[in-house]
Amino acid sequence: MRRSESLTKVLLAAGAISGGGAFVVGHLAVAGTPPATLGALRYILATGLFGLLLAFSRGAKRIPRGADALRILGMGLAVVAGYNLLFLEGLRLAPAADGGLIVPGSAPTFSILLGWALLRERPRNRALIGSALAGAGILAIFAAAGGLGDALPGRRLGDLLYLAGGSMWGVFNVLARGLQGRVHPLPANAYAAGVGLAVLVPVALLTEGPAGFSSLTPATLLEAAYLAVFATVLLLWANVRGVERLGVARAAPFAYLAPLAAVVGGVLVLGERISGLELLGGSLALAGTWIATTSAALRWPHPGRPRVVLEAGS
Repeated sequence: MRRSESLTKVLLAAGAISGGGAFVVGHLAVAGTPPATLGALRYILATGLFGLLLAFSRGAKRIPRGADALRILGMGLAVVAGYNLLFLEGLRLAPAADGGLIVPGSAPTFSILLGWALLRERPRNRALIGSALAGAGILAIFAAAGGLGDALPGRRLGDLLYLAGGSMWGVFNVLARGLQGRVHPLPANAYAAGVGLAVLVPVALLTEGPAGFSSLTPATLLEAAYLAVFATVLLLWANVRGVERLGVARAAPFAYLAPLAAVVGGVLVLGERISGLELLGGSLALAGTWIATTSAALRWPHPGRPRVVLEAGS
């Protein structure tokens, strides 16, 4: 039992670090590949892998219908299509470290506020305080990028795209919460990946034409494979297994390895420089996220069946 628990923790750590690495690898990939083409290639591979996992999994293959089908449709449009386009375009303009701090630092706040607005779930005071602290941290990161002046306008736009990407995760989380355990995470994410892929491929063809796919280099294929295998499928599988074996409260802290991996990778691999103000802002954003997301008892809607989990920032 203890060895199994240790292996689960290693898996969670690997998944979170892979998610953070998506910002670094994605930054390298978009230098020579249009974001829509890269996103489509990522989810061509990921959807195929999800299909294989579904084929070899026992149970949990029910096709969702009615309102649940619409929720999964929205999840695919929000994160697989919307977030990937915003995230990858942001990487062309702003440092990977910015995205590694802004996306996970803002997504829980968007989730809380959207849950309040759409589901009428009034957050506790601690959640509101944490969200305000996270917001202050995000503002500090924007200040490090030149604030509202004309300094570094490209980076500021990239950071805004990251922030918009965080809002897509908020939409995803609210829709996933609405499933309330009726659909297992694996098929839910597999179907959402298929929905997003059905958007990404036409967008890539309309913006770049077939040449976007025919001119792919071996390096781009490897980078897309990393995003699909490690930053998508492994990340999901690690989160689901971790929650099933350790519970939410013990599995959740591993998510904080993702922004750390993005920042360290940005410095060591991409040669990015992180200012003291940006580190302060990132620390405030992540501290606020922790305060906000630990404000209520963490329980699954149905015993033994985790909610849909896919870590923000992947």
